[in-house]
Amino acid sequence: MTCQHNKNHRVEAKIACFKDRPNGFMAELRIFCGDCGKPFQFLGLEPGLDTQGARVSIDGLEASIAISPEGALPSPMQRMSYNINKFDG
Repeated sequence: MTCQHNKNHRVEAKIACFKDRPNGFMAELRIFCGDCGKPFQFLGLEPGLDTQGARVSIDGLEASIAISPEGALPSPMQRMSYNINKFDG
């Protein structure tokens, strides 16, 4: 019987730090079926690198998401409310 990939899952996460950018961090995520080990693909993200957003690797198997310590940069809600642009530093 083939694996249904719906019971157990495993997540690998790494944090990358950008030394040239204050509060510049990136979460790198991979997800696997916990039963058979098959990797999951991330959908709906453009491939590449975006230090202020989210992207996916060319094969779709690793998502990279820009993160920052809470309060270090405006939150998404603050940017919507006050029309604050992305951090340019």
